[in-house]
Amino acid sequence: MGEETPLRPFLPVHEEVRRLFQELIHQPWGGHGSSAHSDWQPRVDMCETSEAIIVEVELPGVRREDVRIEVEGDTLRITGERRVTSERQERNYYRVERSHGRFARQLRLPGTVAREAIRAEFDAGILTITLPKRERR
Repeated sequence: MGEETPLRPFLPVHEEVRRLFQELIHQPWGGHGSSAHSDWQPRVDMCETSEAIIVEVELPGVRREDVRIEVEGDTLRITGERRVTSERQERNYYRVERSHGRFARQLRLPGTVAREAIRAEFDAGILTITLPKRERR
C-alpha cells in the first residue's frame, strides 16, 4: 500500500481557501462564480483600460452557440455548456481532468459601464467581452 501524507485530508480545504482568496483578489467588484446549476467554472480575467472593462473567459472546447451572455442590473452573467462527445463516452479513461457540463459565472459590473455598447468576440476558445465606459460629463 502507498504511504499517505499527513496533510492529504486537508488538501480539499487548502484548494478551497486558495480559490476563495483568488476570487477576493481578482474580483474587485465582487460577484460570485459558483452556481447550483453549474458543473464547472471557466477561468476569467477582468481588467480595466481608460476606455473599457474587458472580461476574457477561457472556454476551450465550447461552441459559440452553447454560450449565453446576459447583463441584468449590475451583473454580467455568462452561462453555457461544454458537451461530452460520443467518442469520449465510449472510452475507458485512466485520468479525467477536463470538466464537461454546464457552467455559470457572474461578475458585478461597476456603474461606469455603458450597457448599450457591450461587445463580445469568441476566438480560439477565448470569449472576450468589452464593456465600454460611459463618457464623463
